Amino acid sequence: MPNIYDTPSLCSFDTEYSADSVEFCPFEQFFQYLACGTYQLSDSDSSKQETTQINENKEKDEFNKVDTPKKRLGRLLLYKVNKNEDGHKVELQELQRIDTPAILDMKWSHQLIDNKRILAIADSTGMISLYNLLQNNNQFDLITKYATNNEENLCLSLDWSNRMGDLNQKTSIVVSQSDGNVVVLSVDNQFGIHETNKWMAHDFEAWIATFNYWDTNLIYTGGDDCLFKGWDLRISQSTPLFSSKKHQAGVCSIQSNHHSEHHLITGSYDENILLWDTRSMKRPINDHNVGGGVWRLKWHPTKKNYFLAACMHNGFHVIKVEEDITMKTTNSFMKHESLAYGVDWDYSDQRTSLIASCSFYDHIIHLWEPTLD
Repeated sequence: MPNIYDTPSLCSFDTEYSADSVEFCPFEQFFQYLACGTYQLSDSDSSKQETTQINENKEKDEFNKVDTPKKRLGRLLLYKVNKNEDGHKVELQELQRIDTPAILDMKWSHQLIDNKRILAIADSTGMISLYNLLQNNNQFDLITKYATNNEENLCLSLDWSNRMGDLNQKTSIVVSQSDGNVVVLSVDNQFGIHETNKWMAHDFEAWIATFNYWDTNLIYTGGDDCLFKGWDLRISQSTPLFSSKKHQAGVCSIQSNHHSEHHLITGSYDENILLWDTRSMKRPINDHNVGGGVWRLKWHPTKKNYFLAACMHNGFHVIKVEEDITMKTTNSFMKHESLAYGVDWDYSDQRTSLIASCSFYDHIIHLWEPTLD
């Protein structure tokens, strides 16, 4: 059996600006399209570019520096993944680049809105932007922007409510911010956006906010205060449903399992992934150490027991939840030479699984293929 660290790179691409987010398009006939978001710091009085990690340590926090004014630059990049007939040769083709403020997170709506394929972007000016992937020329078109604050606070993460495709539910986006606030936005079929909820969820940066995909009245958040919290939008957000400090450092990744109603995973700077049963949130049902701060977690689109972990100083990993609820690393990708931030699965059924990952200082995207059962 091959060593789990032997996963090779199929191809790579230089994003120029520091890369922190990659998202495959989830719509059939568009599976081959990949979006990438970048984040770059620039001195306000110089064209010299500088890179910075996204606040891994409070004492190195670049978000809150005021002594040297810097401009946060970003780009939205659109790629097409080209494969030969047998799938053994893969290459990335850049189709479009759009200059934006620095991008902190982005997610596709998993349902069409007004028959459009929508990518939402959270940026460093407190803005949420919605882009449509046009069918006629395979380019992004900006539909609308919504300012969640006065540009003093960054939007750090976002999540859509419509992963499960319940058409009876309204479409919403939850956004977490650098001042600890969490905002819920309603998006109608004409792309009108309005704020429905906003509250102070954490004392420091609210690194992550996500929906319970099986009940979108429930929201989970994680912050730099080391707390993982649950909230019910039907009642006052003055008090959380629960507040857990099982993680020993900032909680920066959470995802509900869209295959398994009661399973939820959380990741932290403490290098641990915790598996939870949402019916009893007093303690996790298992934990798994991955040797690096866990910035992003992604359940597999079709295989209910697999998920991806972007582990900052320790690469990217494919993890399987066994029948006894233990977690096991089955594949690792260690070709990146910098902070491992963005990662996603290809939604196509034509391959076993294709993964895109990106890293910060070396501004590289890699495509790679793990071995799954």
